[in-house]
Amino acid sequence: MKNNVNTLLLTGLLIVAAGCNDDEFLTDTGFQSNVINQIQSTQDLELLVTGGYFAMSEGGVHGNQAIHEAYVSDLAQLKTNLSTVSRQDSRRFYSRDFSNRNEERINQLWSGGYRVIRHANKVITRVEKNGPFADEKSSWTNRILGEAYWLRAWANFMLVRVFGPAYGANNNAPAIILLPEEQKDGFDNKGLSSVEETYALIVSDVEKAIELLPEQYVAGRDPVGYQDRANKMAARFLAVRVHMQMRNWQKAEEYADAILNANRYPLNQDPIQAWNKDRPGNVKGSEVVFQFINEGNNTGFRPPIIPLYLGFPSSEGEQSKPNVQQDVSLSKSMKTRTGWDNHAEASKDKRYAQLFVSFGPGEDPRAAYQIFTEREVWANKWYRAATTPTASNKIASYPLMRSAEIHLSRAYLRWRKGDQEGARNDLNAVRQRAGIGDYPGPVTSEAIEIERMKELVFEDDRLYYLQILQKDIPPGDRSSPVSFPWGQVTFPVPQSEADLNAAVE
Repeated sequence: MKNNVNTLLLTGLLIVAAGCNDDEFLTDTGFQSNVINQIQSTQDLELLVTGGYFAMSEGGVHGNQAIHEAYVSDLAQLKTNLSTVSRQDSRRFYSRDFSNRNEERINQLWSGGYRVIRHANKVITRVEKNGPFADEKSSWTNRILGEAYWLRAWANFMLVRVFGPAYGANNNAPAIILLPEEQKDGFDNKGLSSVEETYALIVSDVEKAIELLPEQYVAGRDPVGYQDRANKMAARFLAVRVHMQMRNWQKAEEYADAILNANRYPLNQDPIQAWNKDRPGNVKGSEVVFQFINEGNNTGFRPPIIPLYLGFPSSEGEQSKPNVQQDVSLSKSMKTRTGWDNHAEASKDKRYAQLFVSFGPGEDPRAAYQIFTEREVWANKWYRAATTPTASNKIASYPLMRSAEIHLSRAYLRWRKGDQEGARNDLNAVRQRAGIGDYPGPVTSEAIEIERMKELVFEDDRLYYLQILQKDIPPGDRSSPVSFPWGQVTFPVPQSEADLNAAVE
């Protein structure tokens, strides 16, 4: 039977090509989907990579994973008594029910991830087998190939963390379908590779990306749009995440050092500065290593889905924004553990003050939300871009890699090997930027974990950090006091894949 993964782009890769030129990265206002059946130039390779970035948004890849992670973790409380809560997927995610093989958001994540992989594979297969084109843009080849490896590693890492057991729980267990090269036969059904096999390919791809990618954008050498795409630092950042997940402590620290010791991403701006940018072209907060750009009206570029679930609308019924049905607040357990249950004290933390909104009973400007009898804290990180009354897609940046995360990862890495001074320096770098001063007393794993909760809440981190520590997922505010096993947060392969692929049950 025909493999659903292969049929995604069986007749040729759908890419965003209309109107693009050397200086554009998904900024044209008249995008159309064109099919390239034959790659004939370096420019075609560039368009394929551009299409890979587009595919990251088209299926809501990173947004859907972040939503899944937030709802499953202990940091969110689902407001089941809200009249606006109509999405059953919210209830299933929150109840940690992974049995539905037709989950829309998870299915989008699966198909979107493989769209990214297919775009990357088209480039990788062509260049690795035939080398660069002999044209005036051949000097771009290594950069393009490096981006393709980075995109494939990103997509596979996203997929394996959702559809496979956590690394270390059962590395021989089936996880996802690996496509290490371009598949030309739509009837070539592939089964699921193991967790270990998947991570081996991810590590290999990340290392190749680090080798091939430039350190940074260079004017006159690179297309202008490359400013907002992956470079060596973004690849090293991904390497830190991968090796942390695998508990390869030394490798993770080496890559963290490479990022932080370069002094290119200082924590010298308020937290809000990573989130309030509304133009592409390397306009980003000083701590931002990689950001995803949603660029303007009528681009065919969908806003990431994450604000719909986790963003805050400035007024109820503001239909020009996608975040009109926010249904999770910070959990009581998260606020109690971090000290954010004391509003006056929490407000001294710039993260709380700038990236969240809090209302006491009856204070929420949204009528439906005035039913709450206790102070609630709502995330307000996403979709701050300037808008116009007629805009349907707002221009916005979504920081997906921030150096604050690397400081906290390195703080743990240093702590676990007994480097108190180094751990303290990294922990305090994050705390000082937040305006709450140095950590008092000896640094502990608990102190680092709590700081990470405050810094990265709802940023696709908490669940996976607990898996790194091999700690079960606390119940949060759920009625059951039982923690969820850290290695069992796994969705089944979508039914749509199983229906078409005989090699997948």
